[in-house]
Amino acid sequence: MGEGAAHFSEESQVDKTTSAISDRAIMARFLARPGFLLARIDQICTAIHAGLSDGETLAQAEFLMLLDRLGPMSQIVLARAAGVDKSTTAYVIDNLTVRGWAERTACPEDRRRSMVSLTAESRARMGRIGAHFAELQRQLTAPLDPGGLPRLIEMLRKLGANPMSPAPLWVPASAAVDGVLDDAPSFLTRRALQVFQAQFIASTPGLNLTLRQFSLLFILELRGSLTQVGFARLFGLDPSTCAVIIRGLARRGLIVGAPSAQDGRERVYSITRQGREIRAEAQALVDRSERQVSRGEPASEMRWLVRQLQAIVHAHSHRLRFPGATLPA
Repeated sequence: MGEGAAHFSEESQVDKTTSAISDRAIMARFLARPGFLLARIDQICTAIHAGLSDGETLAQAEFLMLLDRLGPMSQIVLARAAGVDKSTTAYVIDNLTVRGWAERTACPEDRRRSMVSLTAESRARMGRIGAHFAELQRQLTAPLDPGGLPRLIEMLRKLGANPMSPAPLWVPASAAVDGVLDDAPSFLTRRALQVFQAQFIASTPGLNLTLRQFSLLFILELRGSLTQVGFARLFGLDPSTCAVIIRGLARRGLIVGAPSAQDGRERVYSITRQGREIRAEAQALVDRSERQVSRGEPASEMRWLVRQLQAIVHAHSHRLRFPGATLPA
């Protein structure tokens, strides 16, 4: 099960509770799923790094550290080292070149390709960038037992490096080269999230749903109705992101909005019959998606992983502008 996937077996019981209790009960299901926890940790990593950096984004810092550690490389090699697709790689490199922190030069062996390398300005920044990245790892994992950290890193690396995953290829550094990202929990959690998200898309062909869209359908089926701001506060996303999710579902007739009786400027959204049918069809596929990602891992190991991820989320959600409805650790 991916970022927003959850399965309720006691829907009637939840619907009889008060709104506040219902919200907590709904989110308790999400907070028990590795995909959702990984997505929340990705938000947390971005927030922590933003408070540490000198202006570079976390993705930019990772690219710069890879280039610093491994030397000039082609765009495709950089994409594989960072575990992202070619279009994302191009976007990050473009921004780095605009800021004067990376440059493209012709590849000596094949002038149709370009090599990406650091500039003198970015080399002068690498000490601070590396220190900020190390501090991110320290703060992120501070809630965990240090003795269990190697086990967590190894498990996340195994999930992220699965060669059968439909996620963009990730090629960890070889044993002969010290990979700057391969032991970083911030990177490994995001890589594992990529695997969960990609597997969800591969497991739900034809449904044309994102994990967050599925999550909203799931929430509305249980909760009855919700405003855009209510969704943001409950699920832990900024309202502009929620607007995109809502628009996509409304355009397909899977949810419908009506003016709020309390505030005419707001709209209250509810799930349609078609939305319920799509949600029900997707549920079995979503459950299968999570099993595909964790195939080969003992159930006890996955439960242990979830507890580690929960500890990080509970400790750091206060850093987010929209932390979502959470439960005590």
